Amino acid sequence: MSGSAAARAPNRLRINPRTLAAAAAHIGRVPSGVILFVVVLVLFSAAVPEFLSARNVTNILLATSPLAILALGMALVMLTNGIDLSVGACISFISVLTAAVLGPGHPIWLSILAAILASALVGALNGMIVALMGIPAFIVTLGTMGIATGLALIIGNGQTLYWEKNWFNGVALSYLLGVPLAFWIVLVLFAAVLWIVHQSVFGRHIYGIGCNEEALRLCGVRIARTKIAVYALNGGFVGIASLLITSRIASGNPNIGVGWEFEAVAAAAIGGVTFMGGRGHPAFAMISAVTITMLLNGLGLLGINTSIQYVSVGAVLIVGMSLNILLERMTLLK
Repeated sequence: MSGSAAARAPNRLRINPRTLAAAAAHIGRVPSGVILFVVVLVLFSAAVPEFLSARNVTNILLATSPLAILALGMALVMLTNGIDLSVGACISFISVLTAAVLGPGHPIWLSILAAILASALVGALNGMIVALMGIPAFIVTLGTMGIATGLALIIGNGQTLYWEKNWFNGVALSYLLGVPLAFWIVLVLFAAVLWIVHQSVFGRHIYGIGCNEEALRLCGVRIARTKIAVYALNGGFVGIASLLITSRIASGNPNIGVGWEFEAVAAAAIGGVTFMGGRGHPAFAMISAVTITMLLNGLGLLGINTSIQYVSVGAVLIVGMSLNILLERMTLLK
């Protein structure tokens, strides 16, 4: 090698600080939910041979469908600087209500309509109190949690309700083109949410409320109406998820919703939707919902008991939030 070539060789190893900062900034825009999705997928694929089998992937899609729907709705609420802690209790309430309507032999379509409307009404009431009374969403939905839990116990008299078997029982376990019908429903709702946040004025108002509610109000936007609509939409999503859960267990259980609010909030938060509103995207919340389901599924295949599985979800929430903060700091390097 000539002297001039040797002198130039070290230059090839130099990294432009600006390039490094720009790369860090681009990485920082990726929420922890995506990174954790890849990590969980790789780890369990290596540790459990049957993890990526067609049968298990189908099980994951089936199991993740209700949580994905809940995560989409929760993400929209959190974008407005709100939260809904009544999700789990509402699932129990809607489950028992659906069974109570189906039990006497009422039309199935009536049960489905009643479930979605009742859940949307609960969401709208949450939104009205938050928007018009100015009470923090945490307090309002905490109160709704207690009310919905009580209603579930009252309607079912504290018992699990059943109905005569019909086609509704098979909805959650049906398949279309080899994919669970429940996941097709998720994709339809996901497409609707994408249209809302990217194409509609309503979506821009959702982000605007989370970023600067007062500025949006000064622009003439009806903040209260938008918040009520967001909570009602979230309620409708909860109703659909409740129907899938109820169909799968073929009964109305007053305790079936326990813990779902934790997983829904965790999925949205890990997906980068901040508790301060206005930042994040529902798509990443959905990816995080799949991540949580994969985590629980993989641990189950390894024989880990349920208690430890939920400990792991809590740990992933903390790790995910910490990682989001780190990634956000990386974006400041640009």
